[in-house]
Amino acid sequence: MVPLQDLMRFKPINQINTVLKQEYFEPTITWAFRVVLALNVPLIILPLFVGFSYNIIWAAFGAYMLSLLDYRGAHYKKITIQCIETGLITAGALLGMYSSYSIGVAVITMFFVGMFAALIRNWSDYGSSIGVAVGFFFLFGLSNPATGILAFETCMYLMIGAGWSILITIISFPIRPSNPVRRSVAKVWKANTDFLDTLIQQQVAFKEISSTQILQKELAVRDAINHSINLFARRQTDKTRLKAQHYDMMIELRKTASLFGATLSSMHEELEVINSKSFQSIRKSVLYKTLSAFNQASARMSVLIFTLEIEDLTLAKIRVKRCATSIELFKEASDDLKLNDKERQALQHFIETLEKAQDYLLLTLEQIEQKLQFKKSDYLENYKLSFNNFLSGLKPEALMEFLRELVNFNTQQFKYALRVATGLSIGVFLFKFFNINHGYWIPLTMIIVIQPYYGATRKKSIERIVGTVAGILLGGVIMLLPLPHQVFVGLLVVVSFFVAYFLRNNYKVGVFFVTIMMVILMQLSQQGSWELIGWRILSTLIGAALAITAGYVFWPIWEKQRFPFLIKNAFQQNKAYLQQVIKYFNNELSVNESWHKHRRSAEAANNDVFACVQRMYEEPEHIQIMVDQNFSIVGVNIRIAREITSVALIVNEMNSKTPIRELTDFTENATEIFDWMIQKAEFPFSSPTPIEFRSIKKCLESAVFETDDNLQFIQTELKKIIFELETLCLLIQQRDVAMAKKLI
Repeated sequence: MVPLQDLMRFKPINQINTVLKQEYFEPTITWAFRVVLALNVPLIILPLFVGFSYNIIWAAFGAYMLSLLDYRGAHYKKITIQCIETGLITAGALLGMYSSYSIGVAVITMFFVGMFAALIRNWSDYGSSIGVAVGFFFLFGLSNPATGILAFETCMYLMIGAGWSILITIISFPIRPSNPVRRSVAKVWKANTDFLDTLIQQQVAFKEISSTQILQKELAVRDAINHSINLFARRQTDKTRLKAQHYDMMIELRKTASLFGATLSSMHEELEVINSKSFQSIRKSVLYKTLSAFNQASARMSVLIFTLEIEDLTLAKIRVKRCATSIELFKEASDDLKLNDKERQALQHFIETLEKAQDYLLLTLEQIEQKLQFKKSDYLENYKLSFNNFLSGLKPEALMEFLRELVNFNTQQFKYALRVATGLSIGVFLFKFFNINHGYWIPLTMIIVIQPYYGATRKKSIERIVGTVAGILLGGVIMLLPLPHQVFVGLLVVVSFFVAYFLRNNYKVGVFFVTIMMVILMQLSQQGSWELIGWRILSTLIGAALAITAGYVFWPIWEKQRFPFLIKNAFQQNKAYLQQVIKYFNNELSVNESWHKHRRSAEAANNDVFACVQRMYEEPEHIQIMVDQNFSIVGVNIRIAREITSVALIVNEMNSKTPIRELTDFTENATEIFDWMIQKAEFPFSSPTPIEFRSIKKCLESAVFETDDNLQFIQTELKKIIFELETLCLLIQQRDVAMAKKLI
């Protein structure tokens, strides 16, 4: 039987998951329907006028590949990008058709097309789909050689299909996902809720929760915030005549959600300190009830921001009121606990952080009530996403940078592009030299599954193989059924819908339906046979193996090579973050400066290096080096960022802040320590001046910190930072010694 508190814990998660499904379902369903229309209308309508021919497959694929473009900015910009993609895929198709008559020309042309596809992939989030589309039509052209009138006719069908996809984009304007800003802010609260839920599981011991899982949830909050920031910028009020009050308030709500997330990191940090038996007596009762109250309030906030319904506002107020009650009960239960001084101080700060979190919940309710009073006619969505990552890449200065990358062998982008191009060229050689039936599936599989990182390539290759084999088996059975042409068309409509739906959230299932779709297309074009299906499986296996081999052999970039730069950047960002917070306390920041920006930069840098270490574990064991030690270093650096955030939150709440010289001295000493670590990150075996911590510790011995409770807390947090810095320096030295022994 499931304990009652287990059921209670999952209740807020179930509530918010209902909303999340709605948030995800609407845009995905409409997108899937657009993909279905793009692919199937040419297959159904064109044969009515011109009869069925293989060129109709070109039109269907042209529409299909363009419809997969996942650009979430302004509508007209997506149309522009689709027009550019149409030109690129048409050029790729022509190159393929004309190159097909010579193995040498085909291999050389594939090399340059592969380089282009890989480089354009790095220009934007949607560059990957464009690169794959260009490579696909080049390979499709290789398998269908043509010149002159025949090539022109084929390209006309391709452009007809692409034009149909663009037309769908134009007429789908009214059914775009509504209120994208609200959705993005609701997802921040959803991430906060997930973080709280994991924290509850760890602290109340429902199950074992590793520090890595906590870090992942914490970083997920930052990812949700960054996603919203990347999509939606602060409105420039002097550049618009609209009173976009709704939009401005949503940006303020995002900021409040971010600050609430910061309190969760601070809570986690303090709870890690309190381990006495006395505290265990309330951990599974009062602490659970308190954290659950905030968990349910956070879930309700996400629901409320998404719906903006009065009923949900009322429910959210009830949840927030319960948070206030739970804080009082927690205080009462904590009074008689037997704790040491360190734990007592951590508990006091935990309670203060709970109160800050409560204040942010109340502020959110106040902001929402203000928003509900605004006129709907004043609403404005101000997308930040534009052509920054693609069209701006066509500017002369960006093109010059592109050309410089082409001749700079040491860049990661160039090595990845060279790896892709070389692998694709080998795949085309195998296809053409051995005259494999539909052998273009070999390089096509590779261009789809190969990723910049070896672990990701291996994972996607396995998913591709599993999905393809399963799809082939079911598709082969379907092919054997004595069904009329119209039924196969109907099946294609259904299957293509599932292709679009699952490619977004489950690649393996998406590949399964892609394979069935390809089998049905072969059946419709009267090319289906068990021999061809066998070649499809073999080609997929060869292409996946080639992708994994290319990632391992051809100019690989292992995470041990990327780690020094990333950890160096993380140290630099933490240093800048600490400097900004102390300057903020001492009133030394200029008008346009803020500690919030540096918090984002520090957390983003820590996120990058954390992901790097995670990928290390996916690499071959003989490639890995000091992974556990590096993971420990990253973990400590993330804790430093948390503690700086704890200081920033308390400083942010202080009404009057008199500059304190000791804090400036502390920052100067901390800067020297960070600089030492930065140098060791860049030059592991260098021998910089040994670090001593007496000076930085002495900065915190001043009596000025005893004059105020807030200052005492700041003193405690800075002492924690010193401890973490000492730990970092020791870990770095131990790692360097171990690395030196390995090299001997």
